[in-house]
Amino acid sequence: MALHAGGCARGGWTQAPLDARRLDGGRLDGEWSGKKIMSKSWIRVDVMVPEPDAEELAFDAAEILGAGVEVTPEGFRYYVDPADPSSDRGAGIEELLAAYREHFPEKAASLAIHTQEVADDDWSDRWKAHFKPMRVGRRFLIRPTWEACEVAAEDLLIIIDPGRAFGTGHHETTRLCLEWLEDRALAHPPEAASLLDLGTGSGILAIGAALLGFDRIVGLDIDAEAVEVARENRAINGLERKIVLRAGSLADLGDRFHVVVANIQAGPLMTLAEPLAGHILPRGMLALSGILLEQEETVRLAYETKGFVLMDRRSDGEWCLLGFQWEG
Repeated sequence: MALHAGGCARGGWTQAPLDARRLDGGRLDGEWSGKKIMSKSWIRVDVMVPEPDAEELAFDAAEILGAGVEVTPEGFRYYVDPADPSSDRGAGIEELLAAYREHFPEKAASLAIHTQEVADDDWSDRWKAHFKPMRVGRRFLIRPTWEACEVAAEDLLIIIDPGRAFGTGHHETTRLCLEWLEDRALAHPPEAASLLDLGTGSGILAIGAALLGFDRIVGLDIDAEAVEVARENRAINGLERKIVLRAGSLADLGDRFHVVVANIQAGPLMTLAEPLAGHILPRGMLALSGILLEQEETVRLAYETKGFVLMDRRSDGEWCLLGFQWEG
């Protein structure tokens, strides 16, 4: 149901105890920004949509807004700074909902938009209370910069401050990628393997790959601000010499890699099958995530027609990861 064909987008907050999942604008993997984007007051916009479609519509809304979007039990929510006219992209949201009504006329009656002025009470930092240390896979331990935790000798510790980029490990798509990387490293020692993290966001997957022992790692993102966040996280984890971070697109990259991980939305992934083939070494491996179960077959066919062979398939909740080998 991708009604807004924007750039990269990623998943949202999935384990918040208050049943609120949060997305960062311009990218989807996007947990809520750690930066304030309002000062004194703001306009809260609540969009009421049917629950089964709320998360994907929120992803598209985050892409339109370039700011935080919160998935709520009634739909999704975002904030507009009344002092910054550029933050109000209501016309884009109206177009998104109009497209939804056209595709699903039987659900049109349930759509509604409500606005309310609310006072500044440090809302932009409140999400941090829900980002706690967590384990992923066999050895990964992920903690935010503001939380301490016990670390065992065998743990691979990732320290993350997502800032305005996606990637804390709480979303299913990120966990699927980390688990896939860990299994890949166990089956094929990565010491001589290169890796591209396409849509690096906070840099969490590139950091995980470095801790697993991959030799040459490049994190690429079209969002320059996300790359700055990734650089900060790279430094926090002491991996400046292991990871190269670049802002740009695949077209700006001339290298080929043994392994490519792309955790972005199905829409952009569909357009990247041919370009990705030009950046993977023969017999190289490709992991695609950010794919809803209902989109799985379409994405799989797009890559198989370009010469990719499906080798692995994993799911977590409503999301899946597809692992391919490049036979070119």
